Amino acid sequence: MSDWGTDDYEPAIEAQPVDVDDAPAVTGPADAEPPEVTEARATLEDALAAHARATSQLDDARDTLADAKGPLRVAEAKVTDYEDDDTKATWQRVAAAEDVEKARRVLARRTAAVSARERALEDAAAVVHQADQDLADAIDQAQRLAVEQAADDSTPALYYGSVDEFVREYLRNVYRRHIAGRGEHRVWAAEWWKYDEAVIRLEALWRAWEHLRQDPATGMSIWWRDHADHHMAVLLDPQNGPFGPADGEHDRNTPGAPLPYLAPPEGMFPNVR
Repeated sequence: MSDWGTDDYEPAIEAQPVDVDDAPAVTGPADAEPPEVTEARATLEDALAAHARATSQLDDARDTLADAKGPLRVAEAKVTDYEDDDTKATWQRVAAAEDVEKARRVLARRTAAVSARERALEDAAAVVHQADQDLADAIDQAQRLAVEQAADDSTPALYYGSVDEFVREYLRNVYRRHIAGRGEHRVWAAEWWKYDEAVIRLEALWRAWEHLRQDPATGMSIWWRDHADHHMAVLLDPQNGPFGPADGEHDRNTPGAPLPYLAPPEGMFPNVR
């Protein structure tokens, strides 16, 4: 045993191989990857290369450390032999002792070098782990966006861009009823957008129409029976509907004319198509 510890030094860190093929992948050609995935993959590849270099450097440091143990053993054995040999001069014993100290210093430096390489490998492994996680996160995010995009692409575009456009262009023209004013059996407000309940019901009518128009067989029949006739009956009801107070000149029409309509303030119903 030397002053630096046992000569049979064994590093605590073992280099662990990391295979780039273990990294997650996305389907399809590489040039189709989103930029974030490509960047994360390149970062992982750089981290793997750095890990490989750190592994090689640690192996070299361990080999160099092992090479330093032999000379120390030889020098220590010489010191022991000279102590028992009366023919050896003092200077020879001093030289032999100095050789031991030199060998110990070499061993210490190489032991420290191995420790430094172990720490470097640990750091490189941590970088690989983080880069691998970042790539997995980037792929997961890209896949979620792809699914959302596919869902958006599969959803039919709206025919009308807002409830106002639906009321103005479609509903008031197809659901024509004579609005004679208060006291009659129907009411309607040209400024329908001032009545919260009316806006909500008309929005529901519009959204139902957009959905059911995709069914060419019974969609419109269902819309008229289950949606239009139900909500319009409430809206036109002078006793229980939201338009009961409406009775201006602009809230009336002539028989066969479209339902009364005045445009809402600009920007109140933005186009969402």
